[in-house]
Amino acid sequence: MKHLLNLFLNGNLEESLIDDYQEKTGNIQYMELKEQCSLQKVLVWFQENGHIERFLEEINSIKENYLYSSFSHGINHNERVLFWAYFLAFQTNLDPVSIRIVLDGAKYHDIGRKNDLLDPKHGARSASMIAQVVDDPIYQDERNLNLLRGIVELHSQTDKNASKIIKKYEIENEQLFDLLFQILKDADALDRVRLTYMKKRFSALNPNYLRISVSKTLLQAAHSLNEFYEKHREVMKGKSYEKFVY
Repeated sequence: MKHLLNLFLNGNLEESLIDDYQEKTGNIQYMELKEQCSLQKVLVWFQENGHIERFLEEINSIKENYLYSSFSHGINHNERVLFWAYFLAFQTNLDPVSIRIVLDGAKYHDIGRKNDLLDPKHGARSASMIAQVVDDPIYQDERNLNLLRGIVELHSQTDKNASKIIKKYEIENEQLFDLLFQILKDADALDRVRLTYMKKRFSALNPNYLRISVSKTLLQAAHSLNEFYEKHREVMKGKSYEKFVY
């Protein structure tokens, strides 16, 4: 991510980065997408609103030793999910405490992973571990910690389980919880563009399952971000790419 931002800031991000998206536009679920936002436009938003330095601070604060180590669910995936969570948090006008919660959720949502396979329980494992990782003073308030635990646990489960999670963690502000888990889930889902099937012709992301309106405009940008990581593997972190079955 730092490499991308450095190229952008120095005016050296000259790649079009639209090949992967164009290859997937034949996907049935992509046929009725809203007008798409380019990665360049998203980066311009970061720059014009003074967010690049702050976002770099978020990247630098990631405690990598807690992350699951793989190219597909490790630091590379983590950075991209954080990027989208950050953008969506500000697009939905979250307050500072809620922003901290959703960004920490993005950083550590997969720390409970044991493999790269479909695993609905890894969110619960991550939630049980996350208090050992985060250290912001806001978590001295158990309500904030429970919001964080709740969105992390729910991110690997169906949305229908939200009421169970709310009850489990005694969450009082259900409306806020709904928005936070939708941001985390959409940010995580946007990076599903890295997963393909049918000889790489189809994306594993179905935009119909995205929850927030602005998320549905970020498919092209998400493909471009993933394409950048693919093209610059030599300067990216993480282990070699692993194939997926879903």
